[in-house]
Amino acid sequence: MEVVGIENAFIWCKVQDKGWQTMLNEKEGTVLITKEACDYLRISRPTYVKYLVTGRIKGTKAGKGWKVLKSELDRFLTGGNGKGFGEDN
Repeated sequence: MEVVGIENAFIWCKVQDKGWQTMLNEKEGTVLITKEACDYLRISRPTYVKYLVTGRIKGTKAGKGWKVLKSELDRFLTGGNGKGFGEDN
């Protein structure tokens, strides 16, 4: 009996494991640049920057642009911190 099947199964398990790790990493902490965040929120760049400067969206200034976690944008969209969508206060 040949052992070739076991080697292939081992390689396949490694590939599957990497796939799961990628999914977990994307879910936990995807970092978006300004253009990606604006596209995700479907807002203009000036509006996005205004939200960052006023603290409605928490982000980090890195070089010439801003970096923000996708989870932060999801929090913003769901109205986290008592500031819902469309509220100016």
